[in-house]
Amino acid sequence: MATVMRPLRVLLATAALSSPTVVLGVDDTPQVDYMLRCQGCHVGDGSGYPGKVPDLRVSLRALSGTPGGREFLLRVPGASLSILDNEQLARVYNWMFAEFDPRGLPEGFVPFTAAEAARARATPLGDVQAARIPLATAAGIPAAY
Repeated sequence: MATVMRPLRVLLATAALSSPTVVLGVDDTPQVDYMLRCQGCHVGDGSGYPGKVPDLRVSLRALSGTPGGREFLLRVPGASLSILDNEQLARVYNWMFAEFDPRGLPEGFVPFTAAEAARARATPLGDVQAARIPLATAAGIPAAY
């Protein structure tokens, strides 16, 4: 009996540890997903690190208002290669838009969807900066982070 129980305990422990929300005992919310998957680089308030990680408080609204901007946001490696599923990723983006822009949601904001995330993630960006430059120029924000 003991030899059967040990593999079962190992399996259960591995499953629990692979899901931080289970270990932490917190709900699966966009805020928690952001905290666990994005905050390490973009920090808690979305301000990022000047010269290294973009400020989401500025770049989300600006870039999403340009042709191809929403797709760009979903194709950056941190999003497109994230372990979040498409629904979770869309929910995180919708939460970030509502949370980080002090002006509130842009007029006419259309929430991100799982289908939109799936399409964009199919082709992750290789050179983020090269893709960002024309979008940032069109949006009137600095091309560099």
